[in-house]
Amino acid sequence: MKKKIVSLIIGWVLIFQMISFGSDGGEMGTFGGISEGRNLPKTIDAYVDSGLGLITEFEYKEMIYISGAPIEFSGTITVEIDDAKIMDAPAGTYEERYTIDATSIAGDTMSREIVFLTSYRIKESTFKNQIIRVSTMTDWSENFNIDGVDYNLILGQSDFSKSSIEDMTPGVSYYDTVISYNAVYSTSTDDLINISVEGNVYGFQQPWAKVETQDLTMILESTGANEWQMQVHIQPFMKAKKTMYYDETAPFPISFGGTYNQRLEREATLTYEIQTTDLVIEEIDRSGSIYLDINNTVEKLPIPDGLDFIEGHWAEEDLKKLYSMEIFTEVPHDGMQYEAITRGSFVKALCLAMNIDTSDYENLEVATAPQYYGDVEFAHPMYKYIMAASDAKLVQGVGADFNVAKPITRQEAFVIYIRVIGLERLGVSNNPITPFVDDAQIASWARKEIMAGYNLGIIKGDALGKVLPNTMISKTEAAAIINRLIDYCREEISQDYQY
Repeated sequence: MKKKIVSLIIGWVLIFQMISFGSDGGEMGTFGGISEGRNLPKTIDAYVDSGLGLITEFEYKEMIYISGAPIEFSGTITVEIDDAKIMDAPAGTYEERYTIDATSIAGDTMSREIVFLTSYRIKESTFKNQIIRVSTMTDWSENFNIDGVDYNLILGQSDFSKSSIEDMTPGVSYYDTVISYNAVYSTSTDDLINISVEGNVYGFQQPWAKVETQDLTMILESTGANEWQMQVHIQPFMKAKKTMYYDETAPFPISFGGTYNQRLEREATLTYEIQTTDLVIEEIDRSGSIYLDINNTVEKLPIPDGLDFIEGHWAEEDLKKLYSMEIFTEVPHDGMQYEAITRGSFVKALCLAMNIDTSDYENLEVATAPQYYGDVEFAHPMYKYIMAASDAKLVQGVGADFNVAKPITRQEAFVIYIRVIGLERLGVSNNPITPFVDDAQIASWARKEIMAGYNLGIIKGDALGKVLPNTMISKTEAAAIINRLIDYCREEISQDYQY
C-alpha cells in the first residue's frame, strides 16, 4: 500500500475547496429587503462554461419606514464579496460591498452603499468544518428623498455589527448571522431620525435548494420638530430549488417516449408588521407583504436508456430519475435490480447527488497521487470519489482498507446518508432505543444517525416495523433512498426556515 500522502498545504487546499460552495448569506443584503438571488447551477454548467460570469446584480425590493409610513421601493442590489482569499489560508480577511439603488412608485429615491472588512477563521471537526466570520463596517453612505424631504446618513454617529458562523457539513452548508446596527439620519426639515435594528439571518445551501431567512426588529425614533417612535418586525425570505417532472412527448413517431425536465425555481417574499407607533397609520398599512415575481428556468435532462427491464418495479421511477440526473452511471442491465450495491458505488452516487467536488483527484500522476486506503489505488474507478468523500468528511475507512467492493449494509448506508446532510444531532436523545422492532440489532455507532433519519421522516421501517440494519441494500433500494434524500433536500428541509 502506498503511504498516505497529504501535506499540510494540500490539506488546507482540500478543506477550502470543500467549503467553497458555502455562503453565510448576503444576496438579500442586510437591511431587511429581498432580492431574486443567484440561481442554482444547471446540470449542463458542469460540462460547459456559458461565459456569462458570476452574476452580482439582482432585482431588489425593500419597505422603507424612515418617513413614518411603510413605502415600497424597487430597484437593484449589487453584491461584491471578495472571498477568494479564503482559499489561501485558514484565517484572514476579505471585503464585502453592497450597493442598492431603488425608487418608489411615487418617484421617491434611495441610494445606499455599505462596505465591510470581514475577518474569518476555520475550525476543523471530525465530520465537518466551521467558518467563523466577524465583519467591521468601514464605509457607509445612504440617502433617501421621500415626498421632497432628504434623509442623509450621518456616518460618524452610525455603526454596524455583523458576525456569523457557517457549519460546513459534507453536503450542506448551514449558517446563522447576527446583525446589530444603529443608523442616524439628518433631514432637510431639521429632524434627526435614529434607526436601530437587531436580528438574525439564517439559512442553508446545497445542490438542490438554498434558503435565506431574516428575522429583524427595527426601532425608529424621530426627534426635532416631528417627534415620533415606531417598532417594526420584518421577515424577508428567499428560496431557490430544483424540481423535476416527467414531460411525455406528444408525437407518436418519435424515438423516445418522454424526458425528465428540471425546473429551477426561485421565490422571495417580505412580510412586515408595525407593532407600535406614535403616528396615526391606517390599519391596512400596519402589516403587509411584498414579493418578487421571478421567472423559472427549465432544463431538459438526458433520457435514461436501457431500462425497459425495470418496468413495473416498485423503484422504477427512482432508478429512472437517478439515471436521468446522472447520479447512477453504471450501464443498466437486467438483473441489476437484484444486485447488492457496494460501499464504493453507494459513496460515488452520494458524491454525484450532493455535488462533492472530485476535481483534485483528476489528471494526477500515479507517482504523486495520494492514497488513503489500501484497496483504493489510483487506477481504481472509484478512486476520485472515495478520496473526495474522505476529504469532505463524509466517510472513513475500515482499518487500512475502505472495503470498496463490499456490499453496504442498511445501517452503514444510513450513517453516510445522514452524515451527508449533517443532521446527526437530531438523533441525540436521552433514550437510546429507536422505535424499530429490531432495535437490538442496530450497532451502537449507527444509532444516532438512524434515529435522526427516523425523526426527519427519511428512514422508515418495513411493513413489520423493522429497519433491518445488517441487511445488504440492493441497487434499486439504493436508488429509492438516494432519490428520497434528494426530495428531502429539494423541499422538506426548508419548511422550518419559512414563516
